[in-house]
Amino acid sequence: MKPEELKGFRMLLRLLQARLRGDVEQLQEEAFSTSESGSDQRSSNHMAEMGSDAWDLDFSLQLVENDQGVLEEISHALKKVDEGSYGLCELCLEQGLPETKAKIPKARLQAIPHARNCIDCERKKELSR
Repeated sequence: MKPEELKGFRMLLRLLQARLRGDVEQLQEEAFSTSESGSDQRSSNHMAEMGSDAWDLDFSLQLVENDQGVLEEISHALKKVDEGSYGLCELCLEQGLPETKAKIPKARLQAIPHARNCIDCERKKELSR
């Protein structure tokens, strides 16, 4: 991949990373809010409201967990950019394919800049689950 393309993907990954970090922080603040208005809402005595509050908290924590997983993938992708292996399918390389045949299509990287695998390998991985 050309240096200017790598620079563009690095920038895209960093922007996505910054946005997700902000989302995670906001979700955590909302989930664990201890402000007076938040604690008044959470101290309901009605069972339906308590159940709804618990569901909201669980949903927020699941979103945080998912976003943290994506943040880890982005960090991995940024490391690969620095190492010079960004854009190469990890599974293709594990299978012994040369780097020239292990390239992830740029359209996929633009859609999912932290993708580890090409579409075919990802499809095989999903089917084997």
